[in-house]
Amino acid sequence: MRAAAKTLNNYRLLDTSLYVTLEPCTMCVGAMIHARIGQLVYGATDPKAGAVESVARLLDSTFFNHRIRHQSGVMPAECGAILSQFFQIRRQEKSA
Repeated sequence: MRAAAKTLNNYRLLDTSLYVTLEPCTMCVGAMIHARIGQLVYGATDPKAGAVESVARLLDSTFFNHRIRHQSGVMPAECGAILSQFFQIRRQEKSA
């Protein structure tokens, strides 16, 4: 989001779509709302910290001044594999 804002020379990312592997947390949802992201698409849910459908349903709340369309479950197995591989590499780097 920072790179996109820098490229557009505007922190508001109106009418943009954000594609991520993991369901965003509360802080990420807040950042997306402030940036005015238009659509969120993600693959894997996060049962510990997910703030779109797993732990909280923040994007369905009526008290925010911006609405973000969202779709989950897009290639969840592939997204889960990417995340597992990422953290496996991180653990290996830490132990080296």
